[in-house]
Amino acid sequence: MRNFKGFTLLELLVVIMIVALMTTLAGVNLRGKERTDLESIARTLMTDLRYIRSKAMTDNIDTGITIDVAAKTYFSRHAKIERALPQSVAVAVTLDARDVNGNRGKIMFYPDGSSSGGKIRLTRNARQMEVTTTWLNGYVTMR
Repeated sequence: MRNFKGFTLLELLVVIMIVALMTTLAGVNLRGKERTDLESIARTLMTDLRYIRSKAMTDNIDTGITIDVAAKTYFSRHAKIERALPQSVAVAVTLDARDVNGNRGKIMFYPDGSSSGGKIRLTRNARQMEVTTTWLNGYVTMR
């Protein structure tokens, strides 16, 4: 038998598979960071809305959150929350016309758990997250 120097077809296929897997994982990690950042911002907003709803129910008082689209901030005086959103995130709010005052909109939560309802859409590059508050039961969800 002769000794041939070189790679077998199986060895080449294994190397190609490893390179393809590493390239795929690197691409997922790069896109995943952007998604994770936006998701983290949306989760914080969702948590704050849920906290404000619980404050309205436990304190038995109408409590609201004001979203300033131009300044990219939101706050609730009663719940003592004041946060700024990153400048790289675009903010769009869908509310009842009665709850809008210029660049500001308000979502109200009531002692029975219901709310005035609304949607807050956060966008960065091509990614979007939407935090929705239903008017009937005040539930806050994210998608």
